[in-house]
Amino acid sequence: MDTLIKVFISIGYKGIGEIFELSKRACALLKMLSFSGVHMSRAVTSDHVLFDECINAFRSEGEMLPNFDKGKSISYLLTPFLLPKIWDFNLFSVEPSVQVMLPGAYSAFICKINNPDSVGTHNSHLFGIALSAVVSFTTLKPCKSTRDDYLCRREKLSELDYNQLALHHPILTAGPGFNHSSVSDSKLLEMQSELQELTSKLMSVDSKVYRLVMQSIRMIHLSLLVKRDDFGLAYLLVVSAIEAIAQHAVKRNKVKKKHPQENEWKKRAKEDLMFEELFKSYLDSRGNNQYLRERFVLFIETYAPVKDWESYVEHPMSGVADTIITHNPKQDVGHLIGKKWFEKYPDDLSPSEIELILSDAYVHRSCFIHRGEQPPHNDPNPSLHRFFQDYRSYNGFNLEEKLLPNYELLVGLAKHSIINWLNTK
Repeated sequence: MDTLIKVFISIGYKGIGEIFELSKRACALLKMLSFSGVHMSRAVTSDHVLFDECINAFRSEGEMLPNFDKGKSISYLLTPFLLPKIWDFNLFSVEPSVQVMLPGAYSAFICKINNPDSVGTHNSHLFGIALSAVVSFTTLKPCKSTRDDYLCRREKLSELDYNQLALHHPILTAGPGFNHSSVSDSKLLEMQSELQELTSKLMSVDSKVYRLVMQSIRMIHLSLLVKRDDFGLAYLLVVSAIEAIAQHAVKRNKVKKKHPQENEWKKRAKEDLMFEELFKSYLDSRGNNQYLRERFVLFIETYAPVKDWESYVEHPMSGVADTIITHNPKQDVGHLIGKKWFEKYPDDLSPSEIELILSDAYVHRSCFIHRGEQPPHNDPNPSLHRFFQDYRSYNGFNLEEKLLPNYELLVGLAKHSIINWLNTK
């Protein structure tokens, strides 16, 4: 009702009684707006996020309501790194970070976003949430925004306001597991360029493709945000983000399998009524099989080929190496980021080994979603292994050994496979 009141006020109706009397016109108006592509978010978001509203806010598909939602608007982007210079993307811009020091070893890095004109002043923070998802997906670093627009209405922020914003995304900047908050200038330029390309593509593709990709981007975003709290959930979200696109990109007929003895079974079924029932059950089972795991594997092999994997994953010590080079450009950091004698790289493995690793990743996702069983990784953030970690399991006298993809490899595959598929549209 609050939203209807705002709508009627905008078109000239002042009294509450008039609004109730015009309920039929209100329904007709909302119906017209829904068909015309205008999407209105809730009047008050109440500190809760419905990401569909953010998808609608990021890319406007319809006209704004007359005299209702106009004017300059802002939102906020909280990053895990310091942004020293403005990022200008034509439609919108991200201003340099303001660092807020928090208790202990925590800080927050707050950037003001100058929203596109199409966003308007009503729930302008929804654009910030969508952008935080896209920035997270592009940089593979967890970013956030606010869940309401209260501080988005102020032209200038006080120290108290900044402290309030900082609570949304505190970043550990020292100690075990700390985040490298300083990013090199070359890396920042690369981030900006990738973000410009992705946002331009998202604004131009078919609306169905846009929505599908934004939903997968959101899963990667959430994965990055929850990784420190629950590795299994983060793992699940990355695999699911890839699977969501794979179902559209790889058709079932490309991977469906026919048992080599199926023709013989078909002949026998004509002669044996009991066997015919079994054969029909087999055909029904095969027909219901969506081959999701096979489509997941083929999607990655097609849109993120193994030959490119090394470029997808930064070395775990690259942040330390960048810091050293910043202070001493002549310092040799090869011993930090070079390949170790005990490491396995993608080009060390055969195609069948790669396929097994990807297939197992899908299985581990399924074990978590169906049983709550965590992936078998023993280190969520390995510093000595860039791509894979070893898994060993003893069952009596039997030893099971296999390679597990690091989270950084999985999320890198998700990012690049989805972008490479999107670029075909």
